[in-house]
Amino acid sequence: MKRKNKILLISFIILAIITNIVGLYIGNIYYQKVCRLNINPATTGLDYYKPSFNYKRFTQLESYNVSIKSNFDYKLSGTYIFNPNPTNNTVILVHGIGGDRWEAMKYSDMYLDMGFNVLAYDSRKHGSSGGKDITLGFFEKTDLDNVVKWVKWVNPNAVIGVHGESLGAVTALLQAELDKIKKNVNFYVVDCPYSDLRELLNIKLSSDFRPHFQPAAAFILFYANIVALKNSHFSLYAISPITAISAIDTPIMFIHGSNDTFIPASMSLELYLRKKGPKGIYISPGAEHAMSYLTNKTEYTAKVKQFLTKNKLLKD
Repeated sequence: MKRKNKILLISFIILAIITNIVGLYIGNIYYQKVCRLNINPATTGLDYYKPSFNYKRFTQLESYNVSIKSNFDYKLSGTYIFNPNPTNNTVILVHGIGGDRWEAMKYSDMYLDMGFNVLAYDSRKHGSSGGKDITLGFFEKTDLDNVVKWVKWVNPNAVIGVHGESLGAVTALLQAELDKIKKNVNFYVVDCPYSDLRELLNIKLSSDFRPHFQPAAAFILFYANIVALKNSHFSLYAISPITAISAIDTPIMFIHGSNDTFIPASMSLELYLRKKGPKGIYISPGAEHAMSYLTNKTEYTAKVKQFLTKNKLLKD
């Protein structure tokens, strides 16, 4: 009996070691795919994105490059564009994963037309900014908070808005929680955010497996989280705008494409329903992920303008 128990114990230990080795190997592959994303320089940058905004007007407006210090020993690079009609009011544009400031510049036309200055910047590990990894909103929120503080320092009496897309939208919502006391930001527009990262990753991973293999999604996510904690010092389970949203009373407008298959539109609806205080929502008909503005530009612009006017952040 003792020999049998000893064999069982040894077998269990060997199985546990093998399980952990396999789990960490697969988890690291997934972590590298998400947090150490290799961005193709051919699909980023000014030349690639300039057809998406009024590039001719941009070249005629006064602008300058900015470098804002992060709390994590790197610089955040951006471009500040002055409105042709002098103003302090400024909107900060936050791009999605794999993009850069120029990807977010498509929204600049809308805000310049409404009388705002525009600041677009590269998030960590994107464009010309520093940072060794992407933390899916965890450390990006602190970077955005520093950008907001910089704008407030430059323009003390400004109306400040943040417009984020996808990961940028999540970053905006997480920063809103940091800003809930100081209220440096007057409004947020968040386009196609996820409400909870763990839920989203489970959905994405589960869709890759047959129904009876879906527990593998939780297995991969568990080990990917261990790798993220070790290598990047953040937890995938800690990124959850839905847990923060009810404490934020700054006006927020939620936008999502009805045909978004990357992040379901139900996540924006979930956030909207949980949000207290001033809020708005626009589901862009027929739009895929991060394509709501380009798909329905006139209606999109009208909805944002209506939201800002309703909250007395824009004159009629």
